[in-house]
Amino acid sequence: MYWLTGILGLAMAVAPFALGYRDHTFAMWTSVILGVVVLLASIYEAMDERQAKWEWWVVGIAGVLAVIAPFVFGFTTMTMAFWTMLILGALVFILAGYEAFFVREPV
Repeated sequence: MYWLTGILGLAMAVAPFALGYRDHTFAMWTSVILGVVVLLASIYEAMDERQAKWEWWVVGIAGVLAVIAPFVFGFTTMTMAFWTMLILGALVFILAGYEAFFVREPV
């Protein structure tokens, strides 16, 4: 599942440039920073042999922050940035929650 959250993190980081909201500072930096956090945590999860759960907590928190960021930083009127952060953040949160709570580690 780490590959899917990694793709979503990459999409979140690239979205301001691909979707044209790079001129709005808060929207751009929020998207880039949270996307990179998700991407790096996903890469670490892929490389970690211990399969710890903390990576999924980091990814899940980043997903929640992505969902609330448009409201906190005031870019709810920027349709593309708002929906991108809302959808990608919710997907990241759901996947991380599923992985953290429902996937059992091998014994």
